[in-house]
Amino acid sequence: MFTPPEYLSPSSIRTFRDCPQKFKIGRFDNIKEPPSWATHLGSFVHEVLEHLYGLPHEDRTNDSLKTLAGDLWTANEWEAKVLALTEPKGGIRDFKVEAFASMTNLWKLEDPAETDLDEMEMKLEADVEGVQMLGYIDRLMIDDEQSAIISDYKTGKIPNEKFTSEDDKFFQLLAYALMLEASDGVPTSKVELLYLTQSAKHELAATPVKLSIAKGTIVETKEALDAACGTGDFHCNVTKLCDWCHYKKIGICPAWKS
Repeated sequence: MFTPPEYLSPSSIRTFRDCPQKFKIGRFDNIKEPPSWATHLGSFVHEVLEHLYGLPHEDRTNDSLKTLAGDLWTANEWEAKVLALTEPKGGIRDFKVEAFASMTNLWKLEDPAETDLDEMEMKLEADVEGVQMLGYIDRLMIDDEQSAIISDYKTGKIPNEKFTSEDDKFFQLLAYALMLEASDGVPTSKVELLYLTQSAKHELAATPVKLSIAKGTIVETKEALDAACGTGDFHCNVTKLCDWCHYKKIGICPAWKS
């Protein structure tokens, strides 16, 4: 009934596992979720920090950050993007304050002038156990043992441990580790989540056990997706997350049409 996507990404795997119906509406019905305050905030912060680390080490200062943020805000028309949001959390000043606070919190986690990144926004295509994967690594560092350290900025809240397992929290980065080794032969020693709003760094050793669990998730999801494409049965996974789902709000999710 449906042709499975040529590639899967860690984020698309997460979407399908959260709710197959949400995956179907976005991918096959082509009804995209509009940008939100949170997604715009994350994109703007990522953009500015990527440019910050493109500067010489000695120029990675707070003043440079302010200049870059202002220049990119204008060049990429961020004000118009924020004003176009259908559900803003505040005005332009609120957005700027929240974004800049997240960026400056980076200095509480590391000194950009002393941090060496080998790659940023690195595109990866790889075959992981027969599953074609595509994704972009935020930050990649190679340590003294020639192993990778993969890290990602997060501008949202730290997930509640009661509802999010360690394997789920780090799945995206562990998937990148599998992709990196499959495509380039580079092993990963550690993955890191940099929670900028809360000035917290969460680390996990990329052990064979953790990588095996992530690999199993990828293969299991691909098999379930292929089966759903064959039958057309993309079930609705009704949870508390539905309250934040755009498709429920606009009345097109079958689980909430009544």
